[in-house]
Amino acid sequence: MPSRPKIHQPDDRFFKSAMSDPEVVKVYLQHFYPQIAAIADLSTLQQQKVQSLRPNLKLFSADVVYRCQLKGESGAHFHFCLLFEHKSEPDEHVAVQIGLYIFLLLREQVKAKREPLEPVLPLLFYNGKATWQPKRIREIFKGHPGYEVLKSYLPDFHFLFEDAHRLPPEELLNLDLSYFRSAVLSMALRHKPDLIFEYIEVIFEGTEDNGQALAIITYILGVAERSPKRFLEQLKNTEFTTKPNVMSTLEQLLEMGREEGLEKGLEKGLNKGVYKKSIFNLLKTAVRFPDWPATELSDFTELSMETVTTFLSIKSQGDAAVLRNYVLQDLLADIPLSKEDERKLDRLVGQLTGG
Repeated sequence: MPSRPKIHQPDDRFFKSAMSDPEVVKVYLQHFYPQIAAIADLSTLQQQKVQSLRPNLKLFSADVVYRCQLKGESGAHFHFCLLFEHKSEPDEHVAVQIGLYIFLLLREQVKAKREPLEPVLPLLFYNGKATWQPKRIREIFKGHPGYEVLKSYLPDFHFLFEDAHRLPPEELLNLDLSYFRSAVLSMALRHKPDLIFEYIEVIFEGTEDNGQALAIITYILGVAERSPKRFLEQLKNTEFTTKPNVMSTLEQLLEMGREEGLEKGLEKGLNKGVYKKSIFNLLKTAVRFPDWPATELSDFTELSMETVTTFLSIKSQGDAAVLRNYVLQDLLADIPLSKEDERKLDRLVGQLTGG
């Protein structure tokens, strides 16, 4: 029997990939934390780079930080951190990790002389098998003999917590059809592989392009007890609207697996999907922030300075056909695009060249 692939850190990769999409994050906040969404201008969501913290911040499996403006408060912003844990054994001291994360981010604002300081809200998403309710700082010390006297001097804060293990699929199916629904449903069923395949139709119907289909395929193959060939056979007998894209993507992964070894092929396919997303992110960011220099675009999109500088040089010519050909033939060479991808590319190229 063909063995299933052992994809390195599938939960981390999938969470970070999904939560790097502002549209997914908007729905995430609206669904799980409506009180936060109600005061936020979600159209101003901007993912933040926190690489300078990385040497000291190996605290969570995956983390994504956003900055957002408050509604009706010009210039007033706050940060929220999407933090992810999937340890098989819940971490008793996670509040200490979260506290360190918050204060390191605040310290970065102090070092940057940002005034006034902007609040940092931690949102912890847990996907382990055991049911868990994490403790706050003061709860950790409740057994200490001096607690009653010392508790007023202990740091304490609430953090927003969601346990995917407790999310009933029936509740998630009531959400509007979207990639958010697909991603959270996949993660909620992470420890119930048979149910993943029972809901496979609705999981894939929320995908909008090959990149999203690729992310879900790679995740499912990483966590579910199915070989890629068995997965392919199961999909052939299931009808859903995005089936042609999903089948095409899975067959490409299988071909990569035959040529390079299954795990390496899957990783290469996932990397292509991430890279394609970065290129589209470059186009969208250049539309929204036309005055950003190459250094800012490179830092935000995680693309090389050479790539960004060449892109800006070609964009400056104002020729839509030249820019489109450059993106297709140089930046996205050998990366398949769906019809939706091509429509999106045409729209962005038109906006960038004034067409």
